[in-house]
Amino acid sequence: MLLAASLALVTGALTAPLPAQENGVRLAVTVAPATATKEGPWITSANLLADSKTRELLRNGFPARIHYRLELWEKGGFGGDDRAGLTEWDVLVAYDPTSQLFNVYRRTVANQVNENFGGFTTLSAAEAQFGRPYRAAIHPERSGRFYYNLSVDVQTLTVSDLDALEQWLRGSSAPRRSNVFRGIWSGLGTLVSRILGGDKRKYEQRSDVFDAQ
Repeated sequence: MLLAASLALVTGALTAPLPAQENGVRLAVTVAPATATKEGPWITSANLLADSKTRELLRNGFPARIHYRLELWEKGGFGGDDRAGLTEWDVLVAYDPTSQLFNVYRRTVANQVNENFGGFTTLSAAEAQFGRPYRAAIHPERSGRFYYNLSVDVQTLTVSDLDALEQWLRGSSAPRRSNVFRGIWSGLGTLVSRILGGDKRKYEQRSDVFDAQ
């Protein structure tokens, strides 16, 4: 069985989670204080998929899910800071061996908006697409002193059923977008990752404190 053979090939290849900030991962949260109460910050990222193991798995048909979580915090007094908002979105990168393209999708969790960026001939080009400045849908609703905290989880092998995984391994075309998202966000992905020794890496970046008027 192709799935079993592939599992055997990569089992043990992945061991411990990679150290944070390895491979020159870069995150940025850019805030314009003058318009901070009207629009959210720009989010950029780079090298989230630069790890050689992640790239190898992607080329063998295993999708990678990148989950962005952006929190808005208001600076407090003696009582500490208060969270004032939260927004999340996901990026899926999946290789289609038939077309030899890396397909990139983005889904905003709050309103279920899906974006299909199409296919790219190289993983670097795919990452350059979803790493471009992205306007986050969150901002202060009142004046005060605030900051943003961005956390990004990069997880490989996040599939919800072995049938979908085997479809990728057979080299068939990628599942329909709706099926991809339904299969990636939850389910047996964690179990499959553990079987393969996969890891989930987390990166964080905090903005400067800014005054919202």
